Amino acid sequence: MKSNKILSISILVSIILEISMYFQYQPYSWPTGLGPLGCITSIILMASSLLILWIFRDKIIDALQKRNVAFGLGFGLLWTIEIGINNLIRPGLPLRDNIDNIFWAIIASLILILAVWETFQAKKIFYGIKSGFWSGIASGSVACLTALIFVVFGMKYLLIDPLNIKEWTDIKAAENSPGMDVYFAYQTFAGGIMHLIILGAIMGLLLGTVGGFLGKTLLYLKGKLPNHYYLL
Repeated sequence: MKSNKILSISILVSIILEISMYFQYQPYSWPTGLGPLGCITSIILMASSLLILWIFRDKIIDALQKRNVAFGLGFGLLWTIEIGINNLIRPGLPLRDNIDNIFWAIIASLILILAVWETFQAKKIFYGIKSGFWSGIASGSVACLTALIFVVFGMKYLLIDPLNIKEWTDIKAAENSPGMDVYFAYQTFAGGIMHLIILGAIMGLLLGTVGGFLGKTLLYLKGKLPNHYYLL
């Protein structure tokens, strides 16, 4: 199956899971309130992204984009492993934070290396930026989908996590929530969206830009650029 189809299916399944979550976990403010409205907003944005990807497929989809999405989907599986460790093995602190940081560093490094390589091959910074963005989006989409799967199908694992139990014990008196499951449904959802937007699109764009300039600098140092230094 082509990488773009996998990405589209990942986003589509995420939308379906978000709709399920919206009706399955209802805070006191439902159907509005910060959590439910955030869920609705995410559904709209993801659906719009799918539509844009389809409408402009002839302009934005090429061999480079497909390759970067494929790499990004692979990087996203590392997020899945990290999320699985947190929610199935459930290591304590500070080990859990250290594991999270290690996975983040590995994924960020892979996105950066890919951006440097794409720039080096194409001799243009724009290719590094494009690489970082698409590999970041793809990796973030896998992380978001993984988080939503835990919300809809694996809530029981979240509810037996000692760290989650402690957090709920500490805040439940002040938290206006019907129960621990509703609270962590929206907390996990927020984490998944953070992986998609911040650790996916934004981090990928930034690393792609850095990788683009690093790749162009390597070309310059190796003498593979003409005397005039093309920016893009």
